[in-house]
Parts: sequence; C-alpha cells; structure tokens
Amino acid sequence: MGIPFAGSFAYNLVGMGHFIVGCRNWLWILSVLCLGGAMSQNLVENPSFESFLDCPDHLGNFGEDLKYWSVPTLGTTDYFNSCSLGMGIPKNFMGEQMAKFGEGYSGFYMYAPEDYREYIQGGLKEPLKKGVTYTLYFYVSLAENSDYVVRDFDVLLSARPIELTIKKGLSKWQLSKIEGNEFTLVEILGNQFISDDAKWTKISATFLANGGEQFIIIGNFKNNASTRRQRLAKKKNVNGAYYFLDMVYVGEGMPSYALDEAHVFENVRFNFDEFQLGEKGEQEIKRVYHYLQSDSTLNIVINGYTDNLGTTSYNNTLSVKRAMAVANRLIQLGLAVQRITYNGFGAAQPLGNNGDEEGRARNRRVEFIISKTPEK
Repeated sequence: MGIPFAGSFAYNLVGMGHFIVGCRNWLWILSVLCLGGAMSQNLVENPSFESFLDCPDHLGNFGEDLKYWSVPTLGTTDYFNSCSLGMGIPKNFMGEQMAKFGEGYSGFYMYAPEDYREYIQGGLKEPLKKGVTYTLYFYVSLAENSDYVVRDFDVLLSARPIELTIKKGLSKWQLSKIEGNEFTLVEILGNQFISDDAKWTKISATFLANGGEQFIIIGNFKNNASTRRQRLAKKKNVNGAYYFLDMVYVGEGMPSYALDEAHVFENVRFNFDEFQLGEKGEQEIKRVYHYLQSDSTLNIVINGYTDNLGTTSYNNTLSVKRAMAVANRLIQLGLAVQRITYNGFGAAQPLGNNGDEEGRARNRRVEFIISKTPEK
C-alpha cells in the first residue's frame, strides 16, 4: 500500500480574542466559518472539543471523555476543560493557557524519550472526495512545562480509524502493515520552532484527497532521531515537547492569497550559495500554480533574496537565479510565460538576523506577489 505525501506549510501567530463577547459555547464552534472566509463547511466533528461525555478528572482521558474523538495508540492524550478542577483551564499541570475557542482543548506529546508519542484521532462528517483539494488547519500552543520545542506536525487522513497497541510513534512502517485502510499523510514542515506559550499558533496545509478518507490523526509520525527539535535554555518540569491543541478544520478548497502583497514561499529554502529547488517546496509551488490557473487574469511577480555573505554583485545574480528556478517550475507545470515576472534583490530586505545561521537561512528565500491584469 502506497502512502502519498502532501502538504504545504503556514504558521500564523494568532492573538485574536473572542470576537463575540458573552456568547454561548456552541456559537464558538460556528464562528470558525467566519474565520475561514471563503472556506467551505468544516467537516470535522466536534472540532474544538466542546462536546464531552464526562467532565475530565484524570490524565489520559482524551479518548474516554470526548464525543467523536479517540486515540489511535496507547498514548495517553489529555483533555482539558474549564468544568474541571484537576484538568481545567486556563491553569493545569502542564501550564496556563486560555482556550482558543470555547472552553476546552487537548494536550499531547509531540516529542518524548524512547520515541513515546501521543495523538488525537477524530471523525469527519463525510468521506473526502477523490481528486479534490482540501485545506486543513488547527491551533497549537506550547505548554510552559515543556523542555523541548519542535518545528513540524504530521496529519494522517484514513478511511477507517486506527487502533494499535503501541506507545511509540505511528511510523510509516507501522502504517504499511495495516491492510485494507487507505491513507493520505500530510507532512507540515515548519521553518521555525513553535515556542510561543502565550499565543496560539495556526498550523495549516492543503492536500489532494485520494477519496474515502473519513478520519483525521494529528501528531508526530517521526522517531526521535528524525524529529527536528530544540531543547529550551531554561530547564522545565517535563522532558519532552508538549503542546495544547484547539480547533481542527478540514474543508474543500484552498486559501486565497491577498493581491498585491508579498508572500514568502515558506518551504522554498536554499542552502548557502545554491539556487536548486528542494523537494520540500514542491507542494507549495503547486498550490500557487493551481491558484493562478483558477483565474487567467492573475499574474505573479517572483522575487529572490540571499543572506549578506558575499559581494553585492554576486548576491544579486544568485537571487535572480533563485527566483528564476521558481519561475521555471511554474512554467514546467503549465503556467504561461507571459504571466510571470522574476527579479533578484540580493541581501536587501532581510527577514532574519544575518548575524546567525538561522537568520541567514530565513533570508535565503523567494517571495511572490499576485496581481490582477489591469482592465483595458
């Protein structure tokens, strides 16, 4: 059984508070449709964990107390709700965080010793349609008591729910042994560690459905050796990366791009002094291509950048080659040449600190601006 891969990355720090003051909890579930703008109906049952069978009163209660949600392994995922003293919000044994929506959220380990993992598994209202592009997103916040942070999240869409008697990660090898269940694995690769423990960070991606998927699993499907993580400078109480999670969305269509504004190809990154495209950016470039193809009046300007190492002349030339690499890929996919303009700006307009490698890596980027053709 093959496991197709898809996914493009977008993290947004969202500090928006409640926009309907004094409303009842069930209105918070409906409010996600307003946040989605042109997005379609959310297919996730009980998306913000508001409907529960019992108020949580002990650890590892996620699969017991919630409607439409379960755990696919023996990992002890947690459920927190304001109705509880022991498993409450905003304060609980893992930290302090208000819910992004409503009065509840989940909590689980994305990284822990000996490859221990925890996941959440939820049902969709209807099976996904073959060949249709879907958008998914959810919100996470680092628990204050975590010793580690991670960069990446994985999402698995399956035709049937998974039940495995393991405590370690759901690896690709584990999935390959399951017969009679089709999977779509979405790897959401971040370009920075998710370390904010005050605000909620939005994790989003688009993917192409195989058809028939009706369950969603969120977590880390990589072992410890393959997990991109970072130990926090200040030692905390928990040896691992533990995150709170709220509001899961899956719906038809893809997000639109604001016109005449600069957007970064988050997954299109370059090694020092190189301009070749890597595999990580392929899905993101395809997403932009499909968006451009949806409206023949849209054009794209692609701007390449470098870090500040090297001469101005050399960096200008290198940045043009990076922009041209993306332009050529769009042309290979089928976008008309006359709809594309590309430029190089060298080390101008840095996004990160050129004084360290992480900052320089952010600056080795490509941005794009989508505009409509002026009416004649």
